[in-house]
Amino acid sequence: MTPEFAIGGLSHTAESAGKRALDNPMQLLAHAGDAPAELTVILGYTERTRSGLHSSAAVLRNGTLVTTVRKAYPREPGLVPASARAVGRSTFDVAGVRCGILICADARHPELAAGLAAEGAELLICPLNNDMSLANAARWRLPTEEALAARAREIGCWVVSADVAGQQVGRSALAATRVIAPDGSERARSEPLPDELVVFDLLINR
Repeated sequence: MTPEFAIGGLSHTAESAGKRALDNPMQLLAHAGDAPAELTVILGYTERTRSGLHSSAAVLRNGTLVTTVRKAYPREPGLVPASARAVGRSTFDVAGVRCGILICADARHPELAAGLAAEGAELLICPLNNDMSLANAARWRLPTEEALAARAREIGCWVVSADVAGQQVGRSALAATRVIAPDGSERARSEPLPDELVVFDLLINR
């Protein structure tokens, strides 16, 4: 799994979002071409559809598109929300585990997690892009982590997030890449550095 907007990057203007948007998620297969057979790859990107621009996550496996999930509560300039029909109805299987995706700010909405749980989700996958001003990074660091743990506890499922990391002049990323157990406890995290990878063996008890 990659962070939100991993392909193309985070846009700070509507014009930039339009230039980075992809019309066809199959274009993303080029970024997953070296993935081993049966490995599920989740890539965040800006998607262009007839309804507008979306923050989306494409689920790829074996050279095919399994599904595309769109953000329900976008905050970025120029982006539109997913249709009401699509919200909470975007689960898929990975190695026999039912998964659902909450993209960044969507993880702060309990009703979206509940909708995925109603579809049978046992694992919530959260692509994040917390690239913020220094003031906002200080403000949102704790609420972001609390929201991920709360979603796990509310529906009794695992939560896995992938966030951007690093700093630049006037900005800091939260690096909130986490593995959270159903009781809300943290089982793994990344260091707040670019190019960190978290590997965790997850066992779903049924």
